[in-house]
Amino acid sequence: MKKMLLFVFVLAVLMGCSHQENETRVQQSEPYKFGAVLPLTGSNAFYGEFAKDGLGLAIEDINSAGGVNGKQVEMIYEDFGSDKTRVAPATQKLIDVDGVDALFTVTVMPTGIMAPLAEVAKVPFIYVNVVNTFAENKSFVFKDQLDGFEACKKLMRIAMEKHEKIALFGTNAEFTLLCRKGAQEIGPLAAFETYDQGSTDFRTQFTKIKESASTAVFLTVYAADCSNAFKQMRELGVKAQVLTPFQSFGCGSQENSKEFPDVLEGAIGADVAVDEQSTDALFVSFKNKLEERNPASFLRGSAVMYDDVVTMAKAYEGCMDTSCVADNLRHLSMHGVSGNVGYNGDQIIDREIMVTRFDGKNWVRT
Repeated sequence: MKKMLLFVFVLAVLMGCSHQENETRVQQSEPYKFGAVLPLTGSNAFYGEFAKDGLGLAIEDINSAGGVNGKQVEMIYEDFGSDKTRVAPATQKLIDVDGVDALFTVTVMPTGIMAPLAEVAKVPFIYVNVVNTFAENKSFVFKDQLDGFEACKKLMRIAMEKHEKIALFGTNAEFTLLCRKGAQEIGPLAAFETYDQGSTDFRTQFTKIKESASTAVFLTVYAADCSNAFKQMRELGVKAQVLTPFQSFGCGSQENSKEFPDVLEGAIGADVAVDEQSTDALFVSFKNKLEERNPASFLRGSAVMYDDVVTMAKAYEGCMDTSCVADNLRHLSMHGVSGNVGYNGDQIIDREIMVTRFDGKNWVRT
């Protein structure tokens, strides 16, 4: 009987240790594993591509500098394309099969699916989009991007200096509603029109915007959808100053700016304050490496993703469990390639919002 009790006690201890090992997600003999669920194919591949460039370059730099806590770091990528039903299985695979120590993504749709899974699994998770709510009241979920509500407030205030009627057109997503709320904090919208992701015909919505006599229009549109939006604005003769609150991540992207300079003439944008002409040694080194890796990569987006991996790696220094990592992230402050990075004690990063204006060729800070 005593032997049986001793066996049960030892088994319980072993099981407890195993559970604790799983919870801390730290394997002394293995590299750290970071996981990213990205749209590497499909209509939003623009976001997945720049994210992968930034994440991959960060991993290379971290490992060449000696890794984290004496261990190397590897990144595991999962592609969900444009199919939201693939996000949860990909995330669960990274957590349960690969045993990742951190998670990353970009854009709103995958974030909404991944956030609760990461929180339950106690895996630190950084997402890049403008919506704060996924990170609010969480312990392991962190948001990096400018504040969409504040960006639209800022642009609405500027637009109302010259325009009496202002409209908003955007994808049927939380960031569009967030922009609407921010704009209406300053003044009324003459029209508000949305579209479902995957739609390509926006003529009905732009006809209503034209009929509203709006002379300025917010576009909270995914970068890949802007081409159709601009073509149909031309077709319908919608003459309105474009307001793009997520400028280089949306309708003010480099590709859209080159193709539609006429539609974007005089456009105003809000963006993450990354100085792409900076002579800062850290930034210049990053920029040169990124150009060698992919000359066509979206520098600003890749810089943000790069810093997210670097902050996660720094948060792991000296930690043996993910609660320690999350606490470090909340209080970490550093100078990164995308500027000063810090969460100021909570889950939402404090990013400077810069206002930009399209001069016919380039977006310049105002």
